[in-house]
Amino acid sequence: MPDDVNQQQAEFWDEIAPSWAAAEEHTDLVSTRFGTLAMDRLGLEAGQRVLDVGCGTGGTTLELARAVAPNGEVLGVDIAPAMIEIANGRAADGARFAVADVQGDDLGAGTFDAVFSRFAVMFFADPAAAFLNIRRLLRPGGRLAFCCWQEVFSNEWMFVPGAAVVGVTGALPPMPAPGEPGPFSLADAKHTAALLSGAGFTDVVVTPHPEVIALPRSGVESLVEMSRHVGPVHEALRDADDDLTSRILGAVRDALLAKVTDGELRLSAAAHIVSARA
Repeated sequence: MPDDVNQQQAEFWDEIAPSWAAAEEHTDLVSTRFGTLAMDRLGLEAGQRVLDVGCGTGGTTLELARAVAPNGEVLGVDIAPAMIEIANGRAADGARFAVADVQGDDLGAGTFDAVFSRFAVMFFADPAAAFLNIRRLLRPGGRLAFCCWQEVFSNEWMFVPGAAVVGVTGALPPMPAPGEPGPFSLADAKHTAALLSGAGFTDVVVTPHPEVIALPRSGVESLVEMSRHVGPVHEALRDADDDLTSRILGAVRDALLAKVTDGELRLSAAAHIVSARA
């Protein structure tokens, strides 16, 4: 179970688990390509044991299980019990799930051949302690790979809806301060590399990777739906009445439609693909 250090994050993700699950089809539009690139860095083979950190509702865990079949095993962990409850409903051969906080929980020294995470490691309350523990969980020579967001201005898929909120309310919801857990806590490539080296990892590689999310004009509604479940729009809607909700979502829709050219919506998305060896 999560320790007190990460309790705030555990409570946050437990609260939004139903919304996160509802938006999964839409968030996959943005995150899948980056996750695949990070997964490729692991060079997975049949029979290996893999840890999926911040597995959420379990989609990446199932993908990893297919990569190490037959006879492989993937443990998907998340600090939010509600996420794991959903994930357990998707359990399959080679994949199992548990509530755990890799920042401090003992999951067995040298247990895993590889550790993977898709956009979860940015939310550690103490990233130095977390990466140190992750290295301890890996066998000598085992590999770590993850993806994490670059700064917000390189991610129009987040910035455009967030700016639309400001246009309606006059302010963004409270954002994490520098160094606090949040989507951009590992945006600085040098900082991320230093954290991994400080935890004892070698062969650290941080590769910036830009993408363009390209959707037909009809895809605007998919991104509006995603924004209402995650990120700054979700936060702005928490205490909004029906009128304010309608105005915020209308502003998000208009802002996205303004990015449509020749019938196609194009938005930037940028992450770091990170790998290292224990």
